[in-house]
Amino acid sequence: MPGRLDNLFAPFEGTRDPRPLAIVRVAFFLGLLVHFAPSLIWLDIGYGRGAVRVDAWNHWLFAHLWKVPPGVLRAMALVTLAALVAGIAGIRPLVTRIAAIVAFGGCYAFASFNCIHLQTLALIPAWAILWLFAICGGNPRSRLLAGLILFQVLLGVEFSGIEKLLAGWPWSNEMATVLGYPHGFLVRDWVAALPVLHGPVASHLFTWSTLAVELGAPVLLLVRRTRVAALVVYELFFLGIIAMLEVPPLFYFIFASAPLLALGDDQVATAERWVRARVLRRPSS
Repeated sequence: MPGRLDNLFAPFEGTRDPRPLAIVRVAFFLGLLVHFAPSLIWLDIGYGRGAVRVDAWNHWLFAHLWKVPPGVLRAMALVTLAALVAGIAGIRPLVTRIAAIVAFGGCYAFASFNCIHLQTLALIPAWAILWLFAICGGNPRSRLLAGLILFQVLLGVEFSGIEKLLAGWPWSNEMATVLGYPHGFLVRDWVAALPVLHGPVASHLFTWSTLAVELGAPVLLLVRRTRVAALVVYELFFLGIIAMLEVPPLFYFIFASAPLLALGDDQVATAERWVRARVLRRPSS
C-alpha cells in the first residue's frame, strides 16, 4: 500500500525539468493577454457609461463597477495588463505569484463588469490556474504546480467527454448540427463552404473521434507507454478545433499547452535533442 500511495502522489512531489511548466506559463498568460487586451485598451466600448453589458460572473461587481470613475477604471486596466505581461516574463517565482493574484483580480473584475466581449468556457479553467500560480508560486521546477495544472485541464477534458456521452452523442450525431451552423456563426468560413464536411460520414466521424479523444486521451497521457502517441493525437485534436471552429485563442492556449506537463524529464530531453537535430540543425550540448 505505501508503494501504491507513492505512485499516486508522485506527480505532485519533488522537482522536475522546468521547461514544460515555463512553456505553459508563457502560453497561459499570453492567452489571457490576447483575450483581455482589446477590451482593456478600448475601454469605452465595453465599460463606458452607455455600453451594453451582460452579467455572467459576480453580480455585485456587475452592479457596482459602473460607478467607478473612468480614471480609476483606466488605472485598473493598465495594472491588469502589466500583471499579465509580468506573468509572461516570469522573472522570479514571487513576481509570478503576485502577477497571478493581480491578474485574477483584474480579469475577474472586468469579466464581471461586462462579459459580452469576454465570455468563454475557457475562463473557468483560467480562474483555477491563476489561483494555482497564486498559491503555489511560479517556480518552474515545482512538480506540485505542474501536476495540479495538468490534472485541472485533463479532468475538464475527461468530464466534457462524459457529459457528451450522457447527452447521447453516439446516437444523435451532434457534430452534424455543429457543422451545419450557417455561414458566419461558430464554424470557420472554409468549413461552411466545404460540402463534404456536412455529410453523414464526416459528421459521424467527427462525433466519434471527439468522444474517443476526450474520453481516452486524458487517461492515456498518464500512462508512460502511450503518453507520446496520446499527446500527438490530443494536440492534433485541439488544432483541428481551433482550425474549424471560431473559438477564442485562450481556449487553445490553455488546453493545448497543459498536456506538455505530462512528459517526463527524459521525454523532455529526448524532445529537445530531436528539435535541435531536426529543426534547428544543431547538435545537442
